[in-house]
Amino acid sequence: MLQYSPAKAPASWDPDKFRLRRLVERMIDIGEVEIRDEPVSLSDLSPIIENTSKAVLFRKAGPEQHELVASVPASRKRLAASLGVPQEKMHDEYLRRIANPQRCFEVSGKEAPVQEVVLTGDQVDLTKLPFHVQHEYDGAPYISSGLDYCADPLTGRSNVGARRLMLRGKNKCGVNVTAPSDLREIYLGCVKRGERLPISFTVGAHPMDLMAATQRTAGHELDRLATFRGEPAALVKCLTNDLYVPADAEMVLEGYFDERGYIEDEGPYGEYMGYYGPMHGDPVFHVTAITRRRDVLHQTVKHGVGKRLGECDMAPGREMQTEAQIIGLLRQAGLDPAAAHVPGGPGASSHARVAIRKKSDGDARAAIAIILANILTVKHVYVTDEDVDVRSSAEMEWAMSSRFQANKDIVILENMKTMPMDPSAPSRGIGAKAGFDLTFPYPRNTSITGRVPQAPDISGPARFQTVRQALEENGATHFAKIMALVGSRDGREIVLEIERLRGENLIHRDHNGDYFIKKS
Repeated sequence: MLQYSPAKAPASWDPDKFRLRRLVERMIDIGEVEIRDEPVSLSDLSPIIENTSKAVLFRKAGPEQHELVASVPASRKRLAASLGVPQEKMHDEYLRRIANPQRCFEVSGKEAPVQEVVLTGDQVDLTKLPFHVQHEYDGAPYISSGLDYCADPLTGRSNVGARRLMLRGKNKCGVNVTAPSDLREIYLGCVKRGERLPISFTVGAHPMDLMAATQRTAGHELDRLATFRGEPAALVKCLTNDLYVPADAEMVLEGYFDERGYIEDEGPYGEYMGYYGPMHGDPVFHVTAITRRRDVLHQTVKHGVGKRLGECDMAPGREMQTEAQIIGLLRQAGLDPAAAHVPGGPGASSHARVAIRKKSDGDARAAIAIILANILTVKHVYVTDEDVDVRSSAEMEWAMSSRFQANKDIVILENMKTMPMDPSAPSRGIGAKAGFDLTFPYPRNTSITGRVPQAPDISGPARFQTVRQALEENGATHFAKIMALVGSRDGREIVLEIERLRGENLIHRDHNGDYFIKKS
């Protein structure tokens, strides 16, 4: 058995360092949160959330007037705040944390803020929580911010994931366990043996916990929470099952999946690919306890918002992780990546743009093959030279139009493992991928027709008194540089001097248009 055993607790720990409320307060300070002080009905939450680019803090949500926050990590700026680094340092910080695994430690219930308030038995009433309808055709109100914690009864291996919760009554929810996942395999094994599966959900968690929960790794996944936080994380044992959950979460729903299997309909629900997922049979989650902080901050996520998938909570994190993964993979392969960018529009990191410094003509194709083979979510990859800003759609369009020929620069890979929820794939999880080579042949053409026009930099002190002196010392030189060398801020007088030298048959031009003094 791989039964989870937490590390020894430190002498002290800060229960607020990775608390969601503290992070939201920091985001308010940097102007990234829209605050709604007035009462807002549950039915009005999603229209407000979908129509702002900021996080939203509702002070009085629903008839219970809960405090509820939405869209916490749904921008690059807010994701960087969650990581505690500037945006330009996110890749390095993420790779640093992944390279330095951390452990979790256990604290007692008295030390765990998430168990300050405990509700069990008849006190459990999910209808008092801010479940709300998020999309027009959703099957019921949802809590969309659930992170699930369980352990495989056969191996003891801990498992962490991210799941939505569909309200079914005072003490039960529907949960989507249909897509391929470790939780699905664990639960199917329980159903086969006629066993319940103990499971708990945190509601209200730091974005690093969400990011960790969306990754599949070997070994105990609880420690992945600490790794993504970049330091040891505190866990507390649940009260009505034997599972560990983060002690600093806002709220925990404890309970179990019953042994009956996929017996109640769940969905439809707006999915992260921008379409609805269908209604399907799923397990029933029975809630045996609700534990929470006294001043609990509820959380909802922006999810599946149609054509604006880059605004969803998980999009910036997926984009940043994919970019960092691309850089790491290419470096390991001996290639030289200059930059990587995953645009938010397609959702689920479907498209990737990569700039490389070519050292051979095979580099672009190698990069395409490595990325498409190793990153499940990437469906299309565009590889450019290092002079193209891959974050600029305008420059990418320019590179596509000027460095790409469809008959020779497309790489198509069929029957590849892809995102299981891709609605365009003919088979679930199997589809085609494509790479686009937008690079110049190697070595790159250095003639004038291969250069990119830009405004000249004519500055600095004069180094020569005449055009002839400048050309004799520097050799073939373009016009703007001649101006800089002789300190001209006009240029017209340079033309006259060149014409005089031309009349004396002393000056000529090469195939790039550079001027040079003819040797006697």
